[in-house]
Amino acid sequence: MVCCVFAGAAVGAALGFAHPILDLFNHAQPVLFYGTIALMLAAPLFVRGAVLKPFVLTVAATGFVASSLVYIPEAVRGFGPRPPVPGGERPVYTLMTFNVFARNEEPDRLVAAIFAADPDILTLQEYSPQVRRQIHDRLAARYRHFQYCAGGERAFVGLYAKFPFEPLNEDACSSTIMSPDRTARIIVRFEPEDGLPFSVATTHHDWPAPITRQAVQFETLAQALSTVQPPVLLVGDFNSTPWSYALRNFIAASGLTRHTYNIPTFPQLWYYLRDWRPAPAILPIDHVMTRGEIAIHAIATGAPAGSDHKPLLVTFSVGAPVNP
Repeated sequence: MVCCVFAGAAVGAALGFAHPILDLFNHAQPVLFYGTIALMLAAPLFVRGAVLKPFVLTVAATGFVASSLVYIPEAVRGFGPRPPVPGGERPVYTLMTFNVFARNEEPDRLVAAIFAADPDILTLQEYSPQVRRQIHDRLAARYRHFQYCAGGERAFVGLYAKFPFEPLNEDACSSTIMSPDRTARIIVRFEPEDGLPFSVATTHHDWPAPITRQAVQFETLAQALSTVQPPVLLVGDFNSTPWSYALRNFIAASGLTRHTYNIPTFPQLWYYLRDWRPAPAILPIDHVMTRGEIAIHAIATGAPAGSDHKPLLVTFSVGAPVNP
């Protein structure tokens, strides 16, 4: 029974392009991939019977092949080279994007992690009023330029920067927690004195189910980005894995390029035994995307600092990438 469930989900995920319901299985691809491997290894040891054993092996192998077709290309792309950092002819910036967890109980550790990374631009998701009250003043002392959105749980997003920016699409960023919006986005334009102008956008999407809600959120974001002059750097928590056809279709329709390959960021915490406890990150749902001439030189994960996500640390420059 377990073997049939795993294999059926893996085959359904591979066919996710046919229907959004099947695509939901792609958010569990690491579980399906390693689960079918475990089933193939366990079947010869624990399954008895001349007919049942080959049947279970065949079913598990079918699921493994289906999952491999989706899972492995993503993993392979993670080993690809990135363009080198330019040698002084243009500015190089650092950005941290971080779902800080609305229930984060370690504000001092959170601030210490941010200051240790010392990014030029900081984007925060699940930046709840409770978390903001405890860290905003300390962040604002270092980052004089900032914007904050409120509303539903996933509408709490913030952006801090060391240099000034012009807010865009302010209609999608409410200042009151009474707003009925479940999500929000911040889009800003930077015009540095020593470099080319560029835009940064950040958002936090809901979970992929129900699928109609996910489709609306991707469509709304695509429409908002269509009015923004490139180059654009889009970061945030999309609650969608890179194996999802919904995410891939959004990226293609928006003319974006995704740079986060095989970088799991969630869940660093999981609620069990009546408390939030450490867990291994297996799902890559925080992403970095670009449109236009922005070169991504490095992406790394940082310490979770009391969050259920790892932050992403991005090094980039504005202009055409230099070949490695």
